[in-house]
Formats: sequence, C-alpha cells, structure tokens
Amino acid sequence: MKKTDKNSSPLAHVLAVLSWIAVLVLWACAAGIRIHPPENFKILGLAGFAFPFALAAVLGMGLLCLICRPRMIWITLLGLLGCISTLRDFFPINLSSPPPKGCLKVMTYNVLGFNNWERDEDGKLVIPRYLLSVKPDIIALQESGNESKEKRKEVEQELKKGGYHIEWAEQEKLSMACVSRFPIVKQETVCDHYYNGATAFFLLTAPRDTLIVINVHLQSMGLSQEDRKNYKQIVMNPKDADEVKGKRTIIKKIVNATYERAHQADTVANYVARHDDKRIILMGDINDTPVSYTHHRFTENLTDVYRATGNGFGRSFHLDAIYVRIDHIFCSSHFKPFSARVDQTVPFSDHYPVTVYLKEQGNTTATR
Repeated sequence: MKKTDKNSSPLAHVLAVLSWIAVLVLWACAAGIRIHPPENFKILGLAGFAFPFALAAVLGMGLLCLICRPRMIWITLLGLLGCISTLRDFFPINLSSPPPKGCLKVMTYNVLGFNNWERDEDGKLVIPRYLLSVKPDIIALQESGNESKEKRKEVEQELKKGGYHIEWAEQEKLSMACVSRFPIVKQETVCDHYYNGATAFFLLTAPRDTLIVINVHLQSMGLSQEDRKNYKQIVMNPKDADEVKGKRTIIKKIVNATYERAHQADTVANYVARHDDKRIILMGDINDTPVSYTHHRFTENLTDVYRATGNGFGRSFHLDAIYVRIDHIFCSSHFKPFSARVDQTVPFSDHYPVTVYLKEQGNTTATR
C-alpha cells in the first residue's frame, strides 16, 4: 500500500499558497518603496508602512509551517532572503564598532521647541544643558522654536559657553538650527514647504575646506491628537480596526503626507547629487521609516549610518504606535561611521536624539 506524501495533502497546499501570498506581498512592499507614488495612485506610498505587517505575516506562516510541515519552511526563508537588504534597513544587526580617535561626533535631535522651553531647578534651559553635557561636534536641531528672539538669544549664550556656533534657518517657517564647533559660513534653502523642508549649512572645518550639513524636517503626517489615538488603536488592535472612527480620514492624511514627502525627498536628493563631490552629512526628522521612498532616495548617494553600525529598530519617536526610526543620519562616502545609536534615556522631547561618530577617510569619491 502506497504511503501518502504529507507534502501533497490539502493542508500542505493551503500552507504553501498562504506562505507564497505573504512572501509576494512582502516583496511587493520592498519593491514599492523604490517607486515615486504617482498622483493618481498615491496609496502606493504606503508600501513602506505595510512592510512590517507583511513581514509579520511571513514569519507567522513560517512558524505555522514549522509546526505542521517543517520541510516547507524553505518558502519563508526564501522570502526573507529575497529582501535581505530591506530587512537590514528595517532591523540592522552589526558588530560593536567603537569609534577611533579623530572622529566627529554628530547628533540630530528634534527638540520640540526646547521642550516648551523647560528649565531645570537652576532656571536653565534643560536641552542646552544636555547638549553641553554630551559634547557633540555638530548638532542638527529640528522644531527649535522660532517664536521668541529673546529665548533664542538665551540658547545661543548658553551654547557659546561650550564653544559652539549656532545658526538658525533664515526661513521663518523652518524651525531648525545648526550647532557646530566649526564656524558656519553660510546657509542655503534646499526646500521650504509649510513648516517643513531642508536647509544646507556650510561649515568651515579647515581653511578652504567646507562641510555641508543638510538639516531636514520633512512633511509630517498632520494627525491630530484624536487621530493619533485612533491610529494607535488600529495598530495595536488591527482586528477591531473596523470599529475605529475616522480611520478613512487618518489613511487619507497619511497618504497625502507621504506623497508630499516624496517630492521633498526628491528635491533634497537632487541637491545632494549636485554636490556629490563635497563632504555631506544629511540628518534630521524625515518623518519616514527606514523602509520608505524617502529613505531609498537618500541612500542612493549617501550611507545610512544606523544601518551601517546600529542595532535593532532604533525607535526615535516615543509617542503613539511608531516603533521605528523616523530620525536619521546619512553621510557621504568621505566618512566611515561608527557606533550609531538612539539615546532612549533622554526624556526632554517626544523624539530621542540620534548620534554617530564619523571618521574622515581622506580623498574619496561619492558613491552613486
């Protein structure tokens, strides 16, 4: 009597079909971030947002296969291997990389209006005190507050005690600044769109030798407090998503913001490409995940320092249900990054600061 092949059973066929569907969706999400969302199909911009859910489905099917049909786990493994680069963007794993001597310590930090100008028991602003304690060489600040010249002057005076120069974005709507131990000789507006955009600061690191620091704060989702509460409910309890009020409005806002952010990312990426012979550090609150069109555009000519030297999700925004990095640092091939990390111990803003050490590699040409 012939033995029945377990892999030809109805259960095996169902597992295979569901596993392949999950894998194909995962691959589609990974490929989708490389395409600028067209105006008549903006929802394509959500490919990156769908990636974690597709990944969870693939891993879930893999676990089910291990329990019921272990020999079919190859489908899951193939699916993961097929988008290994995107997985490294999403959840990098690297060996420890202690910085050598002579590195630049670089930080990006969305300071939430200096945490509404919070002061310590001595009456000093807490965030400038924190910056002076960790001593970065270059800092990109977003949401740095532009409503009070007196408070700005207070920040300047405090940071000058540590030997820093500070320049605020000249555009009134762009609430950002560059803080540097090097003189800041000029700035250029890269893009400016309704309180979001990017500014390039030129730092004189040596005679006739400038470093371009591009500070970015790209299009936010524009969600209200109620929207954020509902969004968190959808993410944490997807089974009850149909019962959440206003979910269509939330999705529409996210889709429109992703579309606008893609245009801003193109503008910034094109600026980088025009200066690809220069030393460049691009950093800030890009309001997008490591699996996104924005991230893809920036890494065409630059290195994601966290992907190269960091570990884990690196959650940088600690409100709502956003568990990934939306604050990033990128550098040109003139630098080698070390020890990128998100400091999740700092309580002064709704964002965590991201830091990295950069070692200049001498004469190099930027990768295209």
